[in-house]
Amino acid sequence: MIHLRKAAIVLLLGGGMGVSHWGTAAHAAGFQLREGDPDWLANAFAGITAKAYDAGTVWNNPAGMTRLGDSEIDTGLTYFDPGIRFSGEDRVGGVPVAGNTGGDAAPPAVGAGFEGYWNASPDVKFGVAAEAPFGLRTAYANGFLGRYQALVSSITDYQLAFAAGWRLTPQLSIGGGPIVTYFHARLTQALNTTTFLPQAGDSILDVHGDATAAGWRISGLYEFSDRFRVGLDYRSRIGIALGGKQTVAIPAAIQNDSPFITGILAALRKPAKTQIALPDVATVGFYYDITPTLAAMGTAQWTHWGLIQTISIEIPGSVEPTPIHFRDTWMGAVGLNWRPIASEPLMLQTGLLYDEGASTDATRGPRLPDEDRIGLGIGAAYALTRAIDLRAAYLHEFPFGSNRTQYSNNFPGAGTLIGSFANNADLVSLGVAIRF
Repeated sequence: MIHLRKAAIVLLLGGGMGVSHWGTAAHAAGFQLREGDPDWLANAFAGITAKAYDAGTVWNNPAGMTRLGDSEIDTGLTYFDPGIRFSGEDRVGGVPVAGNTGGDAAPPAVGAGFEGYWNASPDVKFGVAAEAPFGLRTAYANGFLGRYQALVSSITDYQLAFAAGWRLTPQLSIGGGPIVTYFHARLTQALNTTTFLPQAGDSILDVHGDATAAGWRISGLYEFSDRFRVGLDYRSRIGIALGGKQTVAIPAAIQNDSPFITGILAALRKPAKTQIALPDVATVGFYYDITPTLAAMGTAQWTHWGLIQTISIEIPGSVEPTPIHFRDTWMGAVGLNWRPIASEPLMLQTGLLYDEGASTDATRGPRLPDEDRIGLGIGAAYALTRAIDLRAAYLHEFPFGSNRTQYSNNFPGAGTLIGSFANNADLVSLGVAIRF
């Protein structure tokens, strides 16, 4: 009986700390999001730092505001329909865990973005943008065989950016400003108590917390001619000090049959905190008017995901480092804008992207079934009046390369998840630009 009690304490306390994988929950490259404006999706994010033809440049490259005239606000609403499905098994001590494969773990979501700028003078502009550049939602079905690895993963990041742009010479403009962010995370998973109480069911551990922090960005735009320009933007890393709670939901059967294990589980209800760094991002792009009706553009973007190698979760009396082992990623995109007639109000758009995943086969888990992906975007913009543009876009992303996993979150009773993930995403976006 003494050995059983010791084993229970190791299992439950190990599980209580090990669940707190703040950094492994992700969507897209790492848990990065780029969606915010139909114009960006239509070109698959090609040329975002060099377009500088609307208020979207406030977020992507504040230096580009110097090319704009009338004050303007842009807003977009995006419906995101992702798909994440697992096939395989979880093994604890070589024995498969009973359960289902979790269904589609990525629920649909809706996001919005806003950018606006004020034309202070021909050479000085001020702007503000509200975006969600990082985020994730995954939720596996009840009875998921990988429930000891993950159930719900939710990361939300809202950022408010203030920006200024200044034309230094006829060719060169610079820009930048501060960024304020609100970050919230919630992660849950089941605790494996079946060794001691086979019929009692799983307890559910829930770790959640939030924080606010600040960063900055700096950018530049060089116009080689009226037809060709190059833009560069650097967004700083942001250190987040998360504070929150670790709670546990205990089944009634455990509470009725085992006061001892109930006491151990209840002791897991403690404050929790950790540190995480939102990565810095460097983006370069070009925009070239090939003819009065056809424009080409491109983007290369580097994200410093390699910052996140280990996350240390602190609860009173202990600190546990959790290995993450992200890698830095690159995204590349090319796109075209075409007007059937130069003066016509209709513009058609398309783009193609390739985006590296921050995880590998060795680090890909159910919170972050991340992999390389290809995206194809199409869209259109229509000048309803001289002051109002309407926009619509569709982007499809599908996986490219390996999607295998052999993952363990390294605490007793969770086992090893072995199999593969099938991922895809469809995004539909509508927006409007208003000049005044």
